[in-house]
Amino acid sequence: MSYKGNSIFKGKFFVWLAALCFLVAPLLANTYMQSILILVCFYAFAAVAWNLICGYAGTMSLGHSVYMGIGGYISTILLETKGVSPWIGMLIGAAVAMLIGVVISYPTFRLKGPYFTLASIAICEIFGTFVLNTENLGPIPLKGGSGWSLTQTGYQAVMYEFRSKLGYYYVAFILLAIGVFVTWKMSRSKLGYYLVAIRSDDDAARSLGINVTKYKLIAMGISCFMISLAGTFYAQYFRYIGPDRIFGYDLAVQIALIALIGGQGTVMGPVIGAVVLVPLSEYLSATFAGTMSGLNLFLYGVIMMLVVYFMPHGLCEYVVKAAQWIEEKLFGAHGKRKQSKAASK
Repeated sequence: MSYKGNSIFKGKFFVWLAALCFLVAPLLANTYMQSILILVCFYAFAAVAWNLICGYAGTMSLGHSVYMGIGGYISTILLETKGVSPWIGMLIGAAVAMLIGVVISYPTFRLKGPYFTLASIAICEIFGTFVLNTENLGPIPLKGGSGWSLTQTGYQAVMYEFRSKLGYYYVAFILLAIGVFVTWKMSRSKLGYYLVAIRSDDDAARSLGINVTKYKLIAMGISCFMISLAGTFYAQYFRYIGPDRIFGYDLAVQIALIALIGGQGTVMGPVIGAVVLVPLSEYLSATFAGTMSGLNLFLYGVIMMLVVYFMPHGLCEYVVKAAQWIEEKLFGAHGKRKQSKAASK
């Protein structure tokens, strides 16, 4: 039984079962558990976006929270100053984040290995420090370290505001479903094959005629566009956005670790990572609140070391193998009987 990183499962049974669980779970959960499920979808979607460039192209970015912050800030500023619906604002913010991401990445892609990673960290710090210390960027109010607290609009869905957590959950779930679908389609396309070749050996890929910079920029653009959508969701759900968190290095690292532990360069790895890590992180944060700050990142680091040592391909490999084994036990015998009947006719 082989593990294929670009497949979801060998069959469709567990795909539909997982989708059904995601759809039904919030209806059976209390308010607190709904909050956990929202965070699972949010972090899973952000990790899926990160995985597009870092998992498939092998370009390790630890500054992706910058593009989440750009999307969140632009949609929030448009809402608070111009009354623009966040649904429109998030698309504008995503387009701007994509453009900025491509412009920044074009020169930094010349850096290889840890040098690109260090550059991404520096970019994250530069953006965060700039927004933190800037009240106004010309006519654009950034509000510095105080950030933006969003005003109530009367719980209008058209303004991205819902009375219950269910509305926010299903928005996050739809974003996650779109992200997984985009990743799946990309993994089976020419772009996906080129990115895997680039990840394996960019010099060899270049010698085969693959335009390495072009395809990495395409992947970066898609990744920045998607993760900026998560920034708008963040602002609307928490009703606040500030530079200390949304542009923070710890958020960028948390997103990266979720994808890495789940299984980078796989379709479902980031989702599996979020399903395992986010509830555990929230439980520990609630248990040790105010006594051990940063415990979640420490936990992620410990789990990361264990996964690297015992599961070098991430949790996804073993989840997929277990799902395939169960599926074969449930449906394998039936399938063999059907094949034998067909052969006897």
